[in-house]
Amino acid sequence: MNNRTMIKLSASEDCVTLRTFSKGYRSPQFFIFTDKELLELEEKKFMTVSDIHSFAKLAFREPIGQAKILEIGFTWLSDTGGGDVSGRKEMVRLSYEQFKDSIKQSRENSIQVKMLSLEEAGRPKIEFHSRRNLTAVAETKVLRKKLGKFIANHFLGWKDSRQITLRDDCEPYSFLFWEETPYGAGICGGVILHNRENLKKAYYGMHT
Repeated sequence: MNNRTMIKLSASEDCVTLRTFSKGYRSPQFFIFTDKELLELEEKKFMTVSDIHSFAKLAFREPIGQAKILEIGFTWLSDTGGGDVSGRKEMVRLSYEQFKDSIKQSRENSIQVKMLSLEEAGRPKIEFHSRRNLTAVAETKVLRKKLGKFIANHFLGWKDSRQITLRDDCEPYSFLFWEETPYGAGICGGVILHNRENLKKAYYGMHT
């Protein structure tokens, strides 16, 4: 399964029960979500729910031009006695359409349904919503290389990010950015070109 996780799903009249199985790990319990919570998630797009000692952060994603995604960040906790707990974090990304179909199938046939999580993206998606400054950079060879190197050395190494969006900043050749993570909004700031009076010696810096 590589980095994919097996989900065993059972649905009763008003709730859904999940348990995860991945290489070398099995969740210590089933996690129960109510239908009310799942409906609320579609409206709010993000929520946190708990079950026994464990809890889960859910995010409902609707990427433009792509299928809907349900992201669940589990924190599995077990009581180790004396008021202490131990556990593990686990991120699962599911096709929302498949998730809903599995719930329907489980209810109609009174069966447990197995489904695999989506492949984990190795790098965040970089998306420019920029016209003026991006065009100016693209027309200047030395800046194209500097911006490309900056993005490769910084944003592409953010493994917990889903997408980095950049827009024009008021400074020439510079950009505002914000990060999207499985849990909602992440870091935001600026990618600012310094020493632009000499483009050969100019460099990009991050401001947050």
